[in-house]
Amino acid sequence: MLRWLIRNIPTFILSLALAFTIWIVALNEEDPFEEKVFPEPLAVTVTNLPENMVLVGNPLPTIDVSIRAPQSVWAALTPDQLSVTLDLGEAQSGTFVLPLNAVIIDERNARITALTPAQVQVSIENVVNRSVPVRLEVSGQPATGYQADEGVAAPAQGSISGPASLADSVSELVARVDLDNTKESIAGVAPLAPQNASGQVVSGVTVNPATATVSVPIKQLGGFRDVAVKAVVVGQVSSGYRLTNYVVSPLVVTVFSSDPALVANMPGFVETEPLDISDANDDKEARLSLRLPEGVSLVSPQTTVLVQASIDPIVTSTTIERELEIQGLGQGLSAAVPPTTVVVILTGPVSTLDALTPEEVHVVVNLLNLPPGVHQVSPEVVDLPERVTAKTISPATIEVLITSPGTPTQTPTHAPIPTNTRPPTLAPTRTPAPTLTPTETATATPS
Repeated sequence: MLRWLIRNIPTFILSLALAFTIWIVALNEEDPFEEKVFPEPLAVTVTNLPENMVLVGNPLPTIDVSIRAPQSVWAALTPDQLSVTLDLGEAQSGTFVLPLNAVIIDERNARITALTPAQVQVSIENVVNRSVPVRLEVSGQPATGYQADEGVAAPAQGSISGPASLADSVSELVARVDLDNTKESIAGVAPLAPQNASGQVVSGVTVNPATATVSVPIKQLGGFRDVAVKAVVVGQVSSGYRLTNYVVSPLVVTVFSSDPALVANMPGFVETEPLDISDANDDKEARLSLRLPEGVSLVSPQTTVLVQASIDPIVTSTTIERELEIQGLGQGLSAAVPPTTVVVILTGPVSTLDALTPEEVHVVVNLLNLPPGVHQVSPEVVDLPERVTAKTISPATIEVLITSPGTPTQTPTHAPIPTNTRPPTLAPTRTPAPTLTPTETATATPS
């Protein structure tokens, strides 16, 4: 028996190999293997980089990964299962070409066959930490009549950290302050920018602290003074109107005198030449000169200021009862409405309402494209004068019965109103307008 087994061992081995081959062939026919590039390029993960070193230069490229796997594995493979790494555990300062490593996580039936590129060039530098001085850089000029004293920035020194080639090029940290047209002293914080000896900003380094506290004293020179501008408005507006506001621009001006005592003795404001609003019924504005003491001049490219007066009508109201007017009624149709009149409350300028006659107020019911039947329609007041509005129409909705010849149904309980008729009107009831009493003052204050 033993001899027989020994003689047939090669046959057994051959049979086993043949069976395994047949199984593999059958499995491959059912779920064939495919070798192709994964659809998404993968980023490189850097591992084991020493704390005192840093990568510099261009970012690492993305990698195309070729994989051999059954179709069923390809269908479920995700980017989270793939990892491409660059091991820098033995890194030294300099530029090197190093190989990449790639693995497939939690998938035994797939393997990586190629990486494109298979290696990358990296530049590695030591991280440098050093202290550099802080400098305050002031630009621009204060407003005319003002002077800037020497400013300071704190702290006097800061630290920078980064790759040696960059950190070693930083010569100072600069805090910038712009004084253009400034009248107030500067006190605040400003970012610190790392600069090289040529005055260029160095990117890629960390600055600590990131900001500096800066202060620049600004003071006014002798003979100069800032004073408020007081607008002078005279006259009475038209009847039925009122002055609601007036403004001046600029609100403050700078004046100068070679004799500082002259500006020091000023009351803190300067008046404009008068703006006359007599009989005005609309807003009014003008550029006006200032009444300056002799020997005092205005420090400005312009020698005038802008004064603007807001003039609005005095608003009142009136109540009128008007008959309805039919519009848009289809040919051959009749319309009947109850009631035939509505009450309208109008608001607007006193002068306009005083001149308005009842016959000028038309209240219409628009029946355009409405078929026979009962409809709810909202009346409208049309063709009112400018600034006059209809605040209330009562009733706000009218029931309209539209009939056509040969319609035996529904007999209206109210008489139809002829289209486009103008019956006699009732006299309006007005609310009395306020009595205006003119004032004889040189200046006016906003109401």
